[in-house]
This record gives sequence, C-alpha cells and structure tokens, in this order.
Amino acid sequence: MANSNHACVNTKLLAMKSKMLGTQDYEALIKAPSLNDLFYYLKDNTYYGPFLEEVHTDHLHRLELEVPLTRMKIYEIEKLMHYLQGEEKTFVKTLLIRSDIESLRVLIRGIARGANLEELAGFLVYSEKYTNIPFDKLVKTKDWDSFKKALVGTDYYRLLEIYRQVTVEDDLFPIEKGLERYYYDKLKNSLNKLDQKRNKDLIKTTREGIDLLNLVWFYRGKKFYHLSREELLAYALRGGLKIKEKDIQHMSEIKNIDTLHEVMKSYSEYAFLFNHSKTLDLYMERRRERFMYYAYLKLFNGTEAGLGKVVAFIRLIEYEIEDITSIIESKRYRMSALETEKFLIRSFE
Repeated sequence: MANSNHACVNTKLLAMKSKMLGTQDYEALIKAPSLNDLFYYLKDNTYYGPFLEEVHTDHLHRLELEVPLTRMKIYEIEKLMHYLQGEEKTFVKTLLIRSDIESLRVLIRGIARGANLEELAGFLVYSEKYTNIPFDKLVKTKDWDSFKKALVGTDYYRLLEIYRQVTVEDDLFPIEKGLERYYYDKLKNSLNKLDQKRNKDLIKTTREGIDLLNLVWFYRGKKFYHLSREELLAYALRGGLKIKEKDIQHMSEIKNIDTLHEVMKSYSEYAFLFNHSKTLDLYMERRRERFMYYAYLKLFNGTEAGLGKVVAFIRLIEYEIEDITSIIESKRYRMSALETEKFLIRSFE
C-alpha cells in the first residue's frame, strides 16, 4: 500500500470505527424487551440502519437480521478494497472467501435436506464483485451432481468432486471441515506474501488465531467426537505461531483427554483456554474469540505501517455482528441481561 493510500485509508478507518457500537448501544440491545425492539434500535440508532430498511418485522427471526448485518460488513470491505494494491489487496480478497464458503455451506446443507435452493438465495451473503463462485447457477441446480458441475473451473469443484453424494448424517462434517481447511490454507499462503516487516503484528495475531483454533479442534475432536488420528490430522490447520507440524502430530496421537489437556496447557500463552475447569467446555469458544477480539483491538490501535489496521477493523466488525447475533438468540431463550453478557465476546467486566 503506497504511503498516500496508507494515510488515506487510516483516516477512513478511524471514521468508520467511530460508528461502531459503544457500551450504551450494547446495553440498550441487551435490555430491549423483544426482538422487534432490538431491531428498531439497530435500525434507528446505529450504522446498520440503511441495511435494515427492507427487513419486515412480521415473524422476525435471527436470519432476517443476521443477513443484512453481514451485507453491511461486505459493503465496508469492498469500500476499503478501493485503497489497496498488490498483495495487500489479495489478502483482503482472501478474507472474503469466508463469506463465499458460508454461502456454499447454506446451499450444501440445503441439498442434504432436499430443499429448493432458489428459496435459499436470500440467505446468501457474499461479495458479488470479488467472488468467483457462480451462485446464480448454483441456486438453479436440482441435485448434487449438477451442483458440483456448476463449480467446474473453481477450486471448489476439486474439493467437492470426491463426494458422490451429500447427506446430513455422513457427509456434511467432512465437507465443511474441508472447506474450512481450504480457506485457512489460502489465508496462510496470502499471509506469507505480505511484507513481513511492515506486517509483523498482523502476521503474529493471525497465526495466534490459527493456534487457538487448533487447540479447540483437538480438544473437542478428542473429547466429544472421538475422532481418529487421521481425521484430526486431516482437518488441523497449518501456519500457526507456536503449534508446528510436530506438535500437531503429537496431539493427534494422544489418547487420554487429561494428558492432552496438560499438553495444551503447556502453551503458556494459551493456558487461559483451560484454566476454568467448571466452565471449560461451555465457554471455551467465547474465551478464544475474546482473546482474538482484544488482540485485533490492540492491532487496530497500534502504529504498524502495513495492513494490520484494515484487517483488525474487518475482524472487529465480525465480532460485533457475532455479539449482536448472540443478543438476538438471548431474546429467543428469554435470558437475563447478566446471562446474556456471559456469552458475548466483548467484556463488560
């Protein structure tokens, strides 16, 4: 990113960041008596408002709110892309692959349960400008074979062609984990092409995130899903900061969950994941995301000359949307304000 563009995008980012939700907004959303009240607060008092104009409040549910919020995120990313060049632009385009894959998952799950894919089109959120997936063709397919054929010419065809069919019981898990692995492999490769000196903090933060995902994957894979060594290795992510290939191999071979637990705690930087035995399983994901939230907040407020502030802003929006989604779910289960706060990424302590 040229210096002039760098100064321009940083100014833009500060203005965009100032519009994000503050503590008072979160408190208002948490205390909103109903989902409709939450919706009107977002629409009338936050920068999400313009993206909620066409939402109908009759039979309002989570997806009807989550989709336009995510569209706002895509819109903000596309605006930032205007200021980026070369490998930095390529890296941010790689971040958009997450939305592509999430939309693919919606359609693949639809096929698995025999749904009409055209009826799912409204739930697909991706960058029309930067995607290479022909979603317009995919939603018109009627079966798994025609779905795969519509992806010929993309990497996704190679990933999916080995599956002769797709069923909820047997195939969704490996397909979705394979897509996740594909995204992180692309992210790792793109990260390696960035200027290593100018993006030192961004690279460190991203690789810490991969480490944490691997720790959660091995812990849950062993404890809850009883996955084999081969399955654990197949979907473990590469490119972490502390957890290298030999560590991945070692953890995959450990059979006793208590032994695995102790090995994981030996990574002192990540011991916080495992230091709360009573709530270890329930809040592990929240602790992981909260660690990353504050890491990206620190990155945004830092002085690094590279792409860090841009990526941090994108991640902070994603965490904000996740928290809004959690608050939406709290209305469904009629949780108290105190209970709701326990499930949020952002801390109110």
